[in-house]
Amino acid sequence: MEPLFFSLIKITFTIGLLLVAAIILLKVYNERQKQPAGNPTEAEEKKILLPLRLQAYERLIMFLERINPGNLVMRLNRPDMTAIQFQSLLVRTIREEFEYNLSQQLYTSSKAWELVKNAKEETISLVNQASAKLPENASSAELARIFFDQFLNKDKSSVDLALDELKQEIRKSL
Repeated sequence: MEPLFFSLIKITFTIGLLLVAAIILLKVYNERQKQPAGNPTEAEEKKILLPLRLQAYERLIMFLERINPGNLVMRLNRPDMTAIQFQSLLVRTIREEFEYNLSQQLYTSSKAWELVKNAKEETISLVNQASAKLPENASSAELARIFFDQFLNKDKSSVDLALDELKQEIRKSL
């Protein structure tokens, strides 16, 4: 009786192991079927996208630094220009640089992109407001002074808000 009992236990144990192995193999097979061979895994996708996202953040930060009134005026101001010419140059430069970086919105959150757009619009608005306060024959230096004054009188500029948001997103990405 004992040999028959031990034989049944061995057979039952062996069948149980085979069933467990079959279930595991079926689960692995199903997981692989769900993921087509051409699609990268999440880790591979992150490995590909992370450098692109970081480059996008870098370019947007560079854009924001370039439209920061202090940097913008120092880079573009020429004493021989009138305020109207300087206003035109400032606005054109901001818009061109923004258009150059439009594709970077693919790699940022909607919130960050909205803040970048707001920074561009606010900077253009400050230029236009400063220009409106000047007489027609004013110099570029007068426009620069009023533009700076308006910028400095703001509590926190939209350029700074956008920079802060981009830096937070970079930290989350890493």
